[in-house]
Amino acid sequence: MNSGSVTPWNLFRFRWKISQKAFRKNYDPSILPRETYLLYEIKWSYGRRPWQRWFCSTSREHVEMYFLNDVHEKLKNNPSAHCTITCYMSWSPCGYCCEDIMDFLWEWPNVNLVIYVARLYWHQNKFNRQGLRNLESFGVPIKVMNLPDYSYCWRTLVNNENSSEEDYWPMYLAPWIMLYSLELQTILQVSRTVGSGKVHPEMNHSHMQKPVSVLEISLASFGLSFVL
Repeated sequence: MNSGSVTPWNLFRFRWKISQKAFRKNYDPSILPRETYLLYEIKWSYGRRPWQRWFCSTSREHVEMYFLNDVHEKLKNNPSAHCTITCYMSWSPCGYCCEDIMDFLWEWPNVNLVIYVARLYWHQNKFNRQGLRNLESFGVPIKVMNLPDYSYCWRTLVNNENSSEEDYWPMYLAPWIMLYSLELQTILQVSRTVGSGKVHPEMNHSHMQKPVSVLEISLASFGLSFVL
C-alpha cells in the first residue's frame, strides 16, 4: 500500500480502521468503484483480543494478496492457533484470487474463513463464477452483506469520526442486497460440472463492468415498478 507522506502513526491508524467516507463510497453496491476494499477481523479460539485491519487494491496487486500476506505474518508466530477470519469485501474475489485463497487455507488448516461481499465482481465471467463455487466447496461460506453486516462494520471496523453517527443502517441498499444475494445464490447452486472459462492474466480490479444478466433484468423490473 502506498503510504505517501503519511506518518508511521497515521499509517497505523489508516490500516486499523477505514474512514466513514471510504466505507460509504466503496461498500455502496449501487456504486461501481474501481478499487476493491477488504476489511477483516481475526477471532482466536483461546480468547485473545481480535485482530482487525483493512486493505485496498492497487494497480499492481489485488487486495486479496495484501490480506493473505498480512494474515500469514500474523499467524506464523503461532502456527498451531485456531482462529476464525471474517472478511468484508467491496467486490467478490476473482477466479484467480479464489485459487490463492484456497492455497492459503490448504497451508493453514486451522483457519476458518468467512467472506461477505458488497457486490459481485465480473459475475458473468465463467472463471470467476466457478472460482466462487470452488471456494464454497472448499468450505468457505460466501455471503452478500446485509444491513446488520453494514452496521457491524460501521461500529467495529470504521473510524468513528462523527460521534453523532453511531450506527449505519442504509435501508436504501436493501434492493441491491436482495438482487446481489439472488445472483450469488444462482451462481453457487449451478452444477459444479459447468466448465470454467479463462480470463486474461492482466484483468484486474480497475476494469469493472456494469452488473448484468439476472441482476440487470431484476433491476430493470425494479425500476419499472417505480415508473408504474
